[in-house]
Amino acid sequence: MTKNSFIFGELHLRYIVLFVFGATIFSINGYSQNLKRNQPNIVFIFPDQLRSDYIGVEGNNIAYTPNIDRIANEGALFSRAYSASPTCLPARAALITGMGPWKNGLLSYAPIATKYKYEMPQMLRDAGYYTFATGKLHFKPIGSGALIVKPDELDNSKFMHGFHEIKLCEGWGHPQNAYNIWFKENAPNLEIDGTGLGPTDHRTGIYPYSDELHPTAWTANQAIEFIDSQSSKEPFFLKIAFHRPHPPFDPPKRWLDFYKDREIPKAIVGNWSEEKYGGFNDIPSPSEQLNAPRGNFGDSIVRDSREGYLAAISFLDEQIGHVLTSLERNGVLENTLIVISSDHGDMMGDHHLWRKSYPYEGSAGVPMIIRWPESLGIKANRGQVIKELVELRDILPTFLEVAGVDIPSEMDGMSMMPLINGKKKRWRKVLDMEHGQCYWKENSWTALTDNRYKYIYYSVTGEEQLFDLEKDSGEKKNLAGISRYKNILAKWRQRMVDHLSDRGEDWVKDGKLVIRDENIVFSPNYPKEYYPKEIKNESFN
Repeated sequence: MTKNSFIFGELHLRYIVLFVFGATIFSINGYSQNLKRNQPNIVFIFPDQLRSDYIGVEGNNIAYTPNIDRIANEGALFSRAYSASPTCLPARAALITGMGPWKNGLLSYAPIATKYKYEMPQMLRDAGYYTFATGKLHFKPIGSGALIVKPDELDNSKFMHGFHEIKLCEGWGHPQNAYNIWFKENAPNLEIDGTGLGPTDHRTGIYPYSDELHPTAWTANQAIEFIDSQSSKEPFFLKIAFHRPHPPFDPPKRWLDFYKDREIPKAIVGNWSEEKYGGFNDIPSPSEQLNAPRGNFGDSIVRDSREGYLAAISFLDEQIGHVLTSLERNGVLENTLIVISSDHGDMMGDHHLWRKSYPYEGSAGVPMIIRWPESLGIKANRGQVIKELVELRDILPTFLEVAGVDIPSEMDGMSMMPLINGKKKRWRKVLDMEHGQCYWKENSWTALTDNRYKYIYYSVTGEEQLFDLEKDSGEKKNLAGISRYKNILAKWRQRMVDHLSDRGEDWVKDGKLVIRDENIVFSPNYPKEYYPKEIKNESFN
């Protein structure tokens, strides 16, 4: 008997015990397992760079997303969901560990560790799930356009984090990805980057090939093939990590045509952002301008960029519909938990800012949708909108509860299932967010928000911002400089002092927030023994 067959045999024996005696408790890798007899499958849909308000169910008529809307209408939409560190890598550190930035150790854009004590796919694997992922995982320390290591020098096995199997689609600059290899085999005479657009380009291009060659369709098809192939009784965890709507904005022409005549909001700009970023419009090179993280480039560029972004989202939604059809066709929809979220949003020109890394709603706000299956027996209203503050760190605890695994006390993430059941008394009242220096030195901040206000502190300059999200969801009016809000500002400043005090004098000194030039990338909780040794420097994509 092989080692793997022994492990599966052991798990199978435990399932026999469950069948006869009900739930049992045991320990694997130092955390307790309390497995249910009928664990549901878990499908986790995780597109890259999808902001929270660009889905139809939000009710703003910006995006056409009937399949995402269906999942929300048959489940729950969390209207105040965030990515606490809204760039690709620190967001994924929170996702994989179930912990916020300080606890998982990654405070800025730098690679996630190759191993953590708690890891989403490993914990589900230990609980008896077959774990499969396709799309953009971003576990490898490779950045487009920068010399770190050659992609073929990295062994995928170092970056699995417990997945049994992965089929990657990380982007054009990663030739060892399954998608890139597949494309070369199936379209040997075509250039994989058919539009010529780059991974940070604000422009839009028409995808020049048939839909099935597109990365979004390929990723969905890998998921569908996996669902169709499942015949064993063990539950599966399927992560579908779409690369889009992250640039390049290269949707099929039919979806671009769909948005050509639709009303699309112009960029939201406040007085504070016009003063702060409106002057960044004189970059001489058009190519630099169209990749810049800040700048007032005019309504036409905003419109073009948003058309491409929205078309990419609708094409994504179409592929999600195919995945739903596969679940229904195989008779497993009502034994499958479905969760949709994203690593961060995209400012899309709001406040003259582009891409991510900012504390504002367009960047830090993400979708959070949960559809529970009938097999869970939950007696909750479908189609509900939940206003409590949730974050990426809450997804792993949610999966653990559904799988029947005890949530480790070290996790500061919490299962969202009680919220669905109306149990809200013990939920967090304030959410912490932060990001180290990114794009430019002064873009380094910590933030706190509750169900009304958001307070932001910029550590390099000492600048403060205070927004009333109830009255000003677009964050157009900074209340920090208005005298009648001085007491509210002081209260939030003290909250931030209290939040950061345990970190030492680099953060708070003599009861005051510290102004500092140093970029603090890691907290003491980062598992430095598992820092990828292949890295020579870091880049941003």
